[in-house]
Amino acid sequence: MPRQLSLAPELYTNADSSVDARYIQQMRGQDHTPVPTDPTLPRFTLVVGPSPFTMPRGWEFFLTSPYEGASYISTVLHNAGYPVRIVDVRYTPDPLQAAYDQIIGQTDVLGVCTFEDNYPFCNELMSQVRENAPEIPIICGGSLVTSAPHLFMEHTACDVAVISEGEITILELMESYVAGRWAQELSTINGILYRGPEGEVKRTRPRGQMMDLDALPRMRLELWPQSQSPMGLQPQIISSYSRGCKMDCSFCYRTTPQVRAKSPEKMNADLSWLKSRYGIEFTFFVDLTFSSHRGQTIEMCDVIKDHDLRWTCLTRCADMDKPRIDAMREAGADIILYGVESLGSDVLREARKGNSENITVRAMRTTFDGGVRFGSLLIVGLPNESEESLNHMVKFAETYNHVTRVKYLSAMPGTTVYQQALQQGLMRSELDHINWLSIEQALHEDEFLNVSGLPERACRDAYKRIYDAYQPGPVMEFRHWPEHFEMFHPQPYDGLERSTSYAGQGWRARSSSAAAPLVPGSERFTLDRVASPDVAAAGSSLMACGAKKLAGGLVGTGTV
Repeated sequence: MPRQLSLAPELYTNADSSVDARYIQQMRGQDHTPVPTDPTLPRFTLVVGPSPFTMPRGWEFFLTSPYEGASYISTVLHNAGYPVRIVDVRYTPDPLQAAYDQIIGQTDVLGVCTFEDNYPFCNELMSQVRENAPEIPIICGGSLVTSAPHLFMEHTACDVAVISEGEITILELMESYVAGRWAQELSTINGILYRGPEGEVKRTRPRGQMMDLDALPRMRLELWPQSQSPMGLQPQIISSYSRGCKMDCSFCYRTTPQVRAKSPEKMNADLSWLKSRYGIEFTFFVDLTFSSHRGQTIEMCDVIKDHDLRWTCLTRCADMDKPRIDAMREAGADIILYGVESLGSDVLREARKGNSENITVRAMRTTFDGGVRFGSLLIVGLPNESEESLNHMVKFAETYNHVTRVKYLSAMPGTTVYQQALQQGLMRSELDHINWLSIEQALHEDEFLNVSGLPERACRDAYKRIYDAYQPGPVMEFRHWPEHFEMFHPQPYDGLERSTSYAGQGWRARSSSAAAPLVPGSERFTLDRVASPDVAAAGSSLMACGAKKLAGGLVGTGTV
């Protein structure tokens, strides 16, 4: 029986046409010999919008760090000679106005990065640009536009939606635009949705994923505005050696589901570049399953250990053993984040995790014995969760104080959980749902879709106890704080001795989490406004989420 795919079929194709090969070769060559910036070419602005997501104490660097998606898109355009810049408004009090002010009069082509939780910002920014500068073409890419492209194109002013990877596609799009051939050629450019002459949305053939990640350029981080700030670029970077994931979890969306990996030689060259040019000291490897293959993991760790880095990564409990943990420790791993999600067997089976409580405990002991910290990533409210299994997970978290993140289940567009929630009538509409996702802060007081059917009180009590079992993150002395960050939930309880020996007494006395302020207008998207009354009552009755506090004038209190 052929493998049943849960994501859109076009994501499982390969970028292996002759056109793909030409742009891959161009990308590779221009990495070694970039084309000088040509001021006669269109000015390209790439906007990175806000996210409401908070990060726990010690992980704040993640909120401001340059990341790969925007870095690679801007780099391939820069290397091809285009005047390109990144407008980063992730931590700006009024991101919509700040982005708009940097676009109008300064941009010829606009690119917008989309995430599951920034749809209202993207929609409103594009609407304003279209109204006041209709001549500027708008290209969108990223996880949201890939997971819900028709919804996105129907309700926004986007001209072209790039599906899945964007490095090849953006080069082809811009070459065609400069030549004045969009009207004739958009239908032949693979991997996009675009508007026809009458405004109708059309879709081209899938492009698929690149087979050879060694063709990716070295990231030009100086294109990020932080590099021009008085503090300069922070020494923490988000990076990876692979794309894709061998698993198919019901709640996880992957824009690139097929596994591809760089060679050790390419990994070494990339890390050498980041260290020598930008002074990188810490790396968050965001590979979805860093240690999937033992030999490859050890090979990559052999590369990393030559660069004097501290680092963290994501992986599966089933993909850990003594050879791997020994290699990771020797390479400088600080903490390893494991997708535990739950301990309930029925829950894990429904989620297609390929995991069990025994496998989790074994991975935890292997990690501890290997001298590396174990970080659990947990979800409250998965399908099939019971009060008994939830309480068991809480006790597990409190016993070991090894938690790195807990969140309520999110129904992400494109996932099985999303489709099930839609079928069950938990969403008034898909548009309402993606608007609502923009207020999820990963805090105790968040609203949630009650997929599990558990009492709201049980979910909130479990969340709070797990949240209080957090351990310190790896960068406790992060010095690149934006001016307007907000702090949440001061916590006097330090956890186990290994937390204080790592981070000191009172390590979260000031806050347990931090984030940029919610976007003005977020109060429009609370469940009582975008969902049916019974859905809102099941996941938002007991507490006021951040967006409701915003409506009540309680911004920045950081309290519940």
